[in-house]
Amino acid sequence: MTLRLRINLLVGALTLLFAVAVIGVELRGMRDAVAEETAAANRVAAQLLDRTAWVHAAQGVPAMLSFLEGLGRIRSNDVRLLDAQGRELYRSPPSPYKAGRDAPDWFSRLISPAPAARSIQFPDGRLEVHANASRAVLDAWDEIAWLSGAALAMLVAIHGLVFWAVGRAVLPFGRIVAALDAMQAGDLGVQLPALPGKEAAAIGAAFNRMTAQLGAHIETERRAARAELQLSDSRELTRWIEQHVEDERKLI
Repeated sequence: MTLRLRINLLVGALTLLFAVAVIGVELRGMRDAVAEETAAANRVAAQLLDRTAWVHAAQGVPAMLSFLEGLGRIRSNDVRLLDAQGRELYRSPPSPYKAGRDAPDWFSRLISPAPAARSIQFPDGRLEVHANASRAVLDAWDEIAWLSGAALAMLVAIHGLVFWAVGRAVLPFGRIVAALDAMQAGDLGVQLPALPGKEAAAIGAAFNRMTAQLGAHIETERRAARAELQLSDSRELTRWIEQHVEDERKLI
């Protein structure tokens, strides 16, 4: 695994952990907000109906039914009218807010508060007010979906930026490797140009000093070898002359 890829994976993992932590905190706040909003709406609706139900209940169940049909839906609540035998006479209509859409079941289970219901009893029947958090949960889902999309876009952007930046940062090291390969192939006089970046520049300068010293050492070795060869030739010549002189002496 290359250094570039390792750095990218590390930065990507840290960014992902940060995004998950932010979304987790946001989910907790959403759960509390949905619970508070639903409980408050249920409490207000129950108080409203408790004060008005008896007025219409005194006129009979048909008057109560007419009142509820005229009232329509009470936000975040499902209202049911039951007669004395428990038969359902009325159910409030569904909310027109974001009609036809619901948050996923797993998200609803995660965010929705515990079911809350209030019952108002009167002589001919009773009213049941059930808290319905589906619209608040849907709002939370839309918000978390937008936040997740933004986090994903940020992750991709950061990953791409880091990949590009690290690629530029490690580019000089490719030249260093190429120079080392050339040296291994026998080009002992290879030199690196000035490299960008403090670390790469320091390595390049050290490499150039090393090759310069190596070249100087090799040249010294070559001179010493030539001098030794010349000295050996000189000694051989001296011995030949001495031998020739000795032969001449013997001949005389």
